[in-house]
Amino acid sequence: AHQLDFGRFQLRGRCVGGVETCYEVPTWDLNLDIGRCPPGSERQRTLLLTHGHIDHAAGLPYYVSLRALYGMTPPKIFCPRSAEGPLRDILAGWARLQTDSERCELVGLDPGDEVPLGRSRFARTFASPHRIQTLGYTIFERVRKLAPELHGLPPEAIRARVAAGEEVHQVIERPELCFPGDTQIAVLDRDPSVKRARVLLLECTFLGPSVEPEKARRGGHIHLDDIAARAEDFENEHLVLVHFSQRYGRDEIEHEVSAKLPPDLRERVHVMA
Repeated sequence: AHQLDFGRFQLRGRCVGGVETCYEVPTWDLNLDIGRCPPGSERQRTLLLTHGHIDHAAGLPYYVSLRALYGMTPPKIFCPRSAEGPLRDILAGWARLQTDSERCELVGLDPGDEVPLGRSRFARTFASPHRIQTLGYTIFERVRKLAPELHGLPPEAIRARVAAGEEVHQVIERPELCFPGDTQIAVLDRDPSVKRARVLLLECTFLGPSVEPEKARRGGHIHLDDIAARAEDFENEHLVLVHFSQRYGRDEIEHEVSAKLPPDLRERVHVMA
């Protein structure tokens, strides 16, 4: 597994396109997809599933069962509405063989729904273009800041307003992490948070001439050339490229990223491969 530290949270990931996708955010007690339930992923109680493809969801019964085995609280699992029924069937099938594989809370979601992740944190869903219904998730932090019109006032003036019962703060929803799941480059236009989240976890399944960008799009995926063509759209502080096809080695990936992306974007890119 690869690990990246973004200050306010750490990200641990295991991801090979078509084989396994699971990202852990231990700071937030959160998993993004579950892959084959890699070691350690069972420690996070909340799981946000982008879609039901086997490389993203196969480990679901194992994840639920392990938490029961270790005496942990049953997990909270969120998924696209269309995946809820089939996933319940899978868990029910395993429950007939191993009785603890249904001990979870499974909730189907639609685009625009919100998932509470703590007092000041929540995830908001958006539709992500892929071959089947897929939900992207953006995790927001609610931050209290001094109201703009009060900037520059001396502290005693602000204290006087507070004493008088005046609200001197405003609450800002700050997009911290966005994960569209398996997707196409058109996801950049689906929700403003995709381009604005501090950290964007974006698939880049294909690169180089072996697979043309149009073929990648038809399969519901992104080619590195798509990212290069829209380099100016990324406002993110960090762009983490993931989900590379296993046909590529790390050296080839890093060479293509260096060659194709402009310097301003390249210096913000992290390769998780």
